[in-house]
Amino acid sequence: MENVHTPGTLARVLADIAAERDAQDRIWGVQEFPDGSGPEFREHAEEAKRECGTAWSRGELTWRHILAEEFFEALAESEPAALRGELVQTAAVAAKWIQSLDRRHGATVHPTKEGDGPAEKLVRDRIPEIIRAAGGLPQTRVAGEGEYAALLRAKLFEEAAEYAASGDPAELADLLEVVHALAAVHGLTPADLEKQRAAKAADRGTFTDRLVLHLRD
Repeated sequence: MENVHTPGTLARVLADIAAERDAQDRIWGVQEFPDGSGPEFREHAEEAKRECGTAWSRGELTWRHILAEEFFEALAESEPAALRGELVQTAAVAAKWIQSLDRRHGATVHPTKEGDGPAEKLVRDRIPEIIRAAGGLPQTRVAGEGEYAALLRAKLFEEAAEYAASGDPAELADLLEVVHALAAVHGLTPADLEKQRAAKAADRGTFTDRLVLHLRD
């Protein structure tokens, strides 16, 4: 039986997780949703903790108990740093469970989903017209109000990634368009946004001096 500390056991699991994440990005693109977590789940977290403790005391502890406790502890958090910490712990337990499965049943090849790209994404208003002019038949729908903000945030990552990958300054115009659309969601005009930018520049400076701050000794 392979020891938990045998080199490669965790690496294999993490490689499968990375492959799955890559597949998700190919199919769905960058996704942004509200967390949906908060104090309302504290009772569930306490119940999961009690169940875990009871199962341990009876010698009936399972991976399901451990993962459920970590999962509900994550759901009970709303502060970003605390939520992130709990999600990391949840992911670590899930990875450890997979390692246990591999030791008991042998590692299997993880079948990742395939896809040519996101099933749908937010596009500029005239894109359907341009597709039709080129002989295509675009299928579109109108995003809901809450969904629209989430899709814009995902679009922000998409446009920033395109600029980071290419270095083409033309991509910055696309990025700025998304920034203006997001500002409008918050009730801000481009002029309002510029006022806020100028105020921050006056208070904290810009990036003209190209200063790099050393963060650790």
